Amino acid sequence: MGNHVYVALPVMAMLAILQSSVLSRFPVLGVVPQLLFLVALVWGIARGIEEGLIWAFIAGLFADLFSIAPLGVSSLAFMAGVGGPLLLQRALPPRRLPVAMFMAMLGTLVYLAVYAVALRLFGFGASLSGLTELLPLLAVHAVLILPIYLLMDSMLRALRPRRVEF
Repeated sequence: MGNHVYVALPVMAMLAILQSSVLSRFPVLGVVPQLLFLVALVWGIARGIEEGLIWAFIAGLFADLFSIAPLGVSSLAFMAGVGGPLLLQRALPPRRLPVAMFMAMLGTLVYLAVYAVALRLFGFGASLSGLTELLPLLAVHAVLILPIYLLMDSMLRALRPRRVEF
């Protein structure tokens, strides 16, 4: 396990607090974006599927701490939502913003499907009324991933500059 876990823990803790305290009060298009999921997906796009899955697991644990869902359900759903699109990453053009938008929408669909099934298995009622929020959530995630992607890409470039040889 690399040093990125030491970065993931405080980042996801701060994002979980931000999402539960601020973003839940100001929904966009009637939905609350899953900031932790998007950051884990962008990290996976930038650093690979292994690190993306670890970040998704940590993000899911922090998401579950602030929800009534059983512990681990969000981790399972986040890992499926991050892992599925990242498996397709090799077949897609590299490092393009439209690809990131597509991966955000696909990952959101996978995440929500796994989350609904897992909640149903644990006896929590998952109703079909939530489907009305699906399209706005897909749109919000597709747009919100762009600034996250650009910010994280510039941050990673600053932290790991390219080697210059003479």
